[in-house]
Amino acid sequence: MMDTIVAISSGGITNVPISIIRISGSKAFEIVKKIFTGKIGTNKTITYGYIKDEKIKIDEVLVSWFFAPNTFTGENIVEINAHGGIVNTQRILGLLLSNGARLAQKGEFSKRAFLNNKIDLIKAEAIHDLIFAKTQEQAELSVKKFDGQTSNLINNLQSKILKLIATIEINIDYPEYDDVEILTQKKLLPKLKEILKEFDEIIYSSRSSRYIFNGINVVIIGKPNVGKSSLLNAILNEEKAIVTKIPGTTRDVVEGSIQIGQVLLNFKDTAGIHSTKNLIENIGIKKSIKQIEEADLIIHLIDAQNKNDKDDILIKNKLKNKKYIKVFNKNDLVKSKGISISAKNKDIKSLIDSIKKMYKDIDLNNNKIINNTRQLSLIISSQKSIKEAIKGLENNFQPDTVIIDIQKAWEDLGNIIGRVDNTNLLDEMFKNFCLGK
Repeated sequence: MMDTIVAISSGGITNVPISIIRISGSKAFEIVKKIFTGKIGTNKTITYGYIKDEKIKIDEVLVSWFFAPNTFTGENIVEINAHGGIVNTQRILGLLLSNGARLAQKGEFSKRAFLNNKIDLIKAEAIHDLIFAKTQEQAELSVKKFDGQTSNLINNLQSKILKLIATIEINIDYPEYDDVEILTQKKLLPKLKEILKEFDEIIYSSRSSRYIFNGINVVIIGKPNVGKSSLLNAILNEEKAIVTKIPGTTRDVVEGSIQIGQVLLNFKDTAGIHSTKNLIENIGIKKSIKQIEEADLIIHLIDAQNKNDKDDILIKNKLKNKKYIKVFNKNDLVKSKGISISAKNKDIKSLIDSIKKMYKDIDLNNNKIINNTRQLSLIISSQKSIKEAIKGLENNFQPDTVIIDIQKAWEDLGNIIGRVDNTNLLDEMFKNFCLGK
């Protein structure tokens, strides 16, 4: 990490009023001074001056100075606040590059912060999640990771496991040492079961709330011409799907997303499911059935004028063990009990209220929520190792045998926070970050 890196932190795709160009590294001050007419400020101060290309003034700017080691990356950082515009911003960036800086890779500022022990991987990934949040709830959940609650949760769990490992190791290597508890099979088993309970709580809370970040995959199904496309258009408030009176208009999956309540819903309108010999329609129907299998929630749309149609019975048989809402369409023609709508007239309030009610109990304040896929996969892996250790003890294995599983659980937890030795894994994790982040 000897290079001094630079990137546009405010984005350089469109013309914006102010551009921020960030430089980090041991030569940050030296490089900026080559093109800046103002003085180097003291730590956490702003100075005024011009950016120049030899004797030509390029822009009037404010420059913020941050001295190592108390910075985001742990290195000297300079942030140039310039007037926006692609041409102007790129010209200043070019000057910095020609005077010794290197263009930062995606996520390299955050990567340096991690490698310099300024942030752990949980906060690094939370920064990424905040940048790409699509809803207010997603943003709030990401910010909650900044204060270390999740890191503390993992650290505490890891400390409990490490204490058991250390005790078992002492029991093995120094059996004559009297000041340490002897962890027999009977003593270790309840301790591991208590730890397993904590894993179970974390995984349950995380899976229950994953809808906040990933969104709920909702599939609208029904027989042809029941109003599925009209319903999708009404929910999204746009003409997303083609609507005609001809049955079977939709032959592929049409998608769209919208926030309802505190969750993001990813809607999919599918081809009508019914008995047909038409080859193209059958391909669409197969896609519909595949979407049913992958969905979190099914909206089964039924024509209120024909509630007992054999095709609707066929569809219902495919919904076993799936969360679904039965919805009667065309209430402008026929009134029905239950959830009754008119997709054509955009009268869908009863359906929207029903969806909100289904997901109203998601607790954003639960500090045991792990929404990051990588982190949760390591939690599950660690839980599996604890289960293996418990299984071994229940089969009369001794602590010195199951310690391998306990150590694996501890290592997985460590990798959540940042004990990662694999450089390729680090590169893979950070490459999805934005430039300048």
